[in-house]
Amino acid sequence: MLAEAEAEAESEAHLQLVLIPWPVMGHVQIVEFAKLIITRQYLLLPGKTLSITVLLMKLPDYIDTVSSSFADLLSTGPATCRLNFFHLPPTNPAPEWSSRTRGYFIHNLVLSQKLNVANFLQSRKAAVAGLVVDMLCTTMIDVAEELGVPSYVFFTSPASFLGAMLHCQTLHDEINQDVAELRNAESEVLVPSFAKPVPPEVLSLVLVDKHLWLDRFLHYARDYRKAKGIIINTFIELEPHALNSFSVLDSAYGSKQVPPIYPVGPILNQGPSLNSHEGASGILKWLDDQPSCSVVLVCFGSQGSLNEDQVRELATGLEKSGSRFLWSLRRQSPKDKGASFPSEYTRYEDVLPEGFLERTAKTGKVVGWVPQLDVLSHPAVGGFVSHCGWNSVLESLWCGVPIATWPLHAEQQMNAFQLVRELGLAVEITLSYHERSENGTVVAAGEIERGIREVMEGGSEVRKRVKEMKEKSRMSVVEGGSSYLSFKKLIDHMMTNISSNN
Repeated sequence: MLAEAEAEAESEAHLQLVLIPWPVMGHVQIVEFAKLIITRQYLLLPGKTLSITVLLMKLPDYIDTVSSSFADLLSTGPATCRLNFFHLPPTNPAPEWSSRTRGYFIHNLVLSQKLNVANFLQSRKAAVAGLVVDMLCTTMIDVAEELGVPSYVFFTSPASFLGAMLHCQTLHDEINQDVAELRNAESEVLVPSFAKPVPPEVLSLVLVDKHLWLDRFLHYARDYRKAKGIIINTFIELEPHALNSFSVLDSAYGSKQVPPIYPVGPILNQGPSLNSHEGASGILKWLDDQPSCSVVLVCFGSQGSLNEDQVRELATGLEKSGSRFLWSLRRQSPKDKGASFPSEYTRYEDVLPEGFLERTAKTGKVVGWVPQLDVLSHPAVGGFVSHCGWNSVLESLWCGVPIATWPLHAEQQMNAFQLVRELGLAVEITLSYHERSENGTVVAAGEIERGIREVMEGGSEVRKRVKEMKEKSRMSVVEGGSSYLSFKKLIDHMMTNISSNN
């Protein structure tokens, strides 16, 4: 009897969190968040220990080799007693999933895993203290609720976009407004989480495209309000207006209040490194031979790519700028394979202007996949032409490298607007470009040249602001910093929920 009592006490003292990431590279920061919890066990209640299990959903290689390879690296890395990875059983994609977009494919993949997640939680129910789900995996909140497990959302986009989603959800649910109409608004749109009115052309399509909004993102926004808390990969010093806006977001409509918000960033991807076809070492060695702050990195993330006409225009603008460059150039998937991610070119000569590689051989390097954080950390890099994915924004600020904005999809247009117009932390190439624009819009070489020259300008006001934000980002995560304190509040909140749930 004594042994049984001791075992029960030990079980109650040991807690387990389950984390569910969205299975693409741009959302892996939830794994870094898990590591952060493990390293800060001292914030737990006395006598409590915590382990974490990350449930992995693997994309088929024919959809995205980068993300699937990364999932393999995570699960085959050194195991620890506190952090474990568990591959959910694979499901067979229906042919219809591949016929539409990447987001549609992955959304259906997540839905197909609900029963497997329920079975996993049920098998560990006595030990599971909470569930943390990616911002696009919120269907799992219902699974957790049925089992009485508290849920939290890990939001990988900025606080400003969370505010925009909740604002549009309020407009839809409380005053019956068709938010798709905002796309054609005659004047700029007031969004509480943005300090300045937002031009209609930079509103994210996931908010104003009727099918994207009604089929998926409206439901995500509703689910956020069910959570015990929302963890955001941002920090107070970067987004003070957006973070302050949540306290008044719903007051005018009387709808359900926003759950507690925990800005705990910047959390950067410092996990297993995926190298390009010629290896990260070759890229970094090339950078070693370049002067300080002389190279502009051109990279559009794991999901970003340009069509061939735009690639040639970018090459022309790069060459005219006279800047040294490192260009991560990846092939856009065919339109009839919309669910596929970008792939690698076998011959860059087939898409670049004739003679471009020869003329720029001494000043530029064209590669495939790059270890982005390692590159941005290199002293040779002085500017970044970016799609403004939020992870890339946080990495650029952490490294003190200013961005020239070139958004492609998701919330990136709104991120670019916030960076340029509100925060003064980036220069503009474009704010409203869309990767698969229906009107065939091409950013001209002259605009690209101007943006690159501006972002590489030494001593500019933007560069000074970015340098200041670099220091603030790093101070936010050390003991006593704003994100450190927010993280402690989150752990306290989790511990309170756990106590009341037991």
